[in-house]
Amino acid sequence: MTMKGVRSTRNLDPRMKKVILDKRIEALFKQANELSILCDIEVGVIVFGPGENNAFVWPSVAQASDRVKNYLASIETAKVKKLSTHVDELEKIVDARIKRVYEKEQMVKRKEMEKLFNDLVEAKIQFNELDTTETRGLLNLFDTKKIQLNERKRQQSENV
Repeated sequence: MTMKGVRSTRNLDPRMKKVILDKRIEALFKQANELSILCDIEVGVIVFGPGENNAFVWPSVAQASDRVKNYLASIETAKVKKLSTHVDELEKIVDARIKRVYEKEQMVKRKEMEKLFNDLVEAKIQFNELDTTETRGLLNLFDTKKIQLNERKRQQSENV
């Protein structure tokens, strides 16, 4: 908002500047009060005068301090919420990647067992050269292949 008839205070003496400042601060505090009533919000005003160490505070120093603390706490809460949202999203991404890695590992194991099976069939290796984990993997592969064959049999019998 602009004030009508605003003029420069550069050439005025310090007492006159102080009077103008006091009037304007009083008007500012009045507008802040009206704003807080009309909008049902918390308003605090802190004004530092030129060359002065003390501040003009509305409604009071304690209330203005509390409002600033509440505001800073709400900012921290918002940051934590935003951070937790980012963490949740990153956890979803990591979980998806872990699942993908697990699926790839399972595919690699299956391919290794199929190659091992083919090597056994082609007599490139002998059965007594296999260790326990390879034997178990081959047994799982045999079970899987048996289930697939039975399923194909059933589908063929239904088609005929």
